[in-house]
Amino acid sequence: MNVLGRLAEYRVGYFTFPLSNYCYNRKHIIRDYKNLKRSEYYSEELHRKFQLNKLKKIIHHANRYVPFYRKKFKEIHFHPDDLRQIEDLRRIPPLSRQEVIDHHQDMVDVRFKASIPHADSRKEDPGTPIPFARFRKHKLLRNTSSGSTGAPTVFYEDGNRTALNWVHEMRLKSWFNINPGAKEARFVKLSIDYSPENKTVRMRKALWNQLLLPGTNLSDDDYEICLKGVLAFQPKVLYGFPAALAGLADYVHRYGINIGAFRPELMIGWAGPVYEHEEKIMKQVFQCPVSNNYGAREVGHVAGRCPHGSMHINQENHIVESIPAYGDDSARETGELLVTPIDASLMPFIRYRMGDMGEVGSSKCECGRTLPVLKNFLGRTGEIFITKDGRMIPPNFWCRFFFVNQFSNAVRRFQVVYKKNKDLKIIIEKDT
Repeated sequence: MNVLGRLAEYRVGYFTFPLSNYCYNRKHIIRDYKNLKRSEYYSEELHRKFQLNKLKKIIHHANRYVPFYRKKFKEIHFHPDDLRQIEDLRRIPPLSRQEVIDHHQDMVDVRFKASIPHADSRKEDPGTPIPFARFRKHKLLRNTSSGSTGAPTVFYEDGNRTALNWVHEMRLKSWFNINPGAKEARFVKLSIDYSPENKTVRMRKALWNQLLLPGTNLSDDDYEICLKGVLAFQPKVLYGFPAALAGLADYVHRYGINIGAFRPELMIGWAGPVYEHEEKIMKQVFQCPVSNNYGAREVGHVAGRCPHGSMHINQENHIVESIPAYGDDSARETGELLVTPIDASLMPFIRYRMGDMGEVGSSKCECGRTLPVLKNFLGRTGEIFITKDGRMIPPNFWCRFFFVNQFSNAVRRFQVVYKKNKDLKIIIEKDT
């Protein structure tokens, strides 16, 4: 990249991007990014010390200002001073999505109660930022989960969680030597009929170096439009739903399209795991590394995959646990994942059930980062089959079986039916 290109990246990454986000009340992006770049090499002992200090503040805050937790702590006879080590967190029952759905207003800091009606009355889509929120009385923003594990949950934030998401994305990209402000094409929940003259689209392209593209329910005609936009913009990063990124790669491959010298430096899948067959076609077509960002809107970005393949947990901002699932009391380490964000929040999520299965382990990664890792990530609990002898079959097993080995050219589609008696029925449509 020439000098002008590097200057343009620096201008966006360190000035226009953080300053415009500050107006949305998303503060301290550059400061926190620099701090995370240092802390990813801290010792485990130091990480735990910082985690415990943050956790104590969150628990005290929840007990003092959040009616839902004040009542829950009283019911289980738990006092914030009882938390002397991180393991004491286990005394608090896990938080389910249904509890959030039923009690989301009582989970908000009482000092922000007056802002809830204002947040609920906004006509914009959930999660749409409030212009100049930093300077408004009511900063509360209403958002919802994707609903991928059932009914969508309603939650509120004031910009801090979104700011941390940006910080974690910046750190993840830095692991692949991509600087803040680099051009990025983002496949999001956007209609293919969106106008390039849309104010938000133009703002993000000019101030954030981000090209917004539709990322759901895409046809070949849609991929044609997306590809033209990508080739014209020449981004370093392609970021979006794994199915959209893999679908774009598959479209280029099937039609033998010449993309010239364009090669992104990184592709990042989010809002779901990147399966092996998806990563295979993405690497084959675009010839670049593929990463994955794990998390949920309610709790933010929890982990990201480094160049050596480890899914590192953002330990500075989250505590992640794995507990037995399906009533399994065995010593099996792989279980249901619980996440507790440990930064100041007007709506704390303590031991939140993610609806995913995985295992938490210490880092022995060649990258040298001491952040713990997610291992044996099996996907959504509702997508996992339990066999009659108690083994767990994750959804990516079927993708690997049909789309990676010798069946990849023989199977067009497949369906796996899980019966009440735990028998499996597999329906296959042959490729012509």
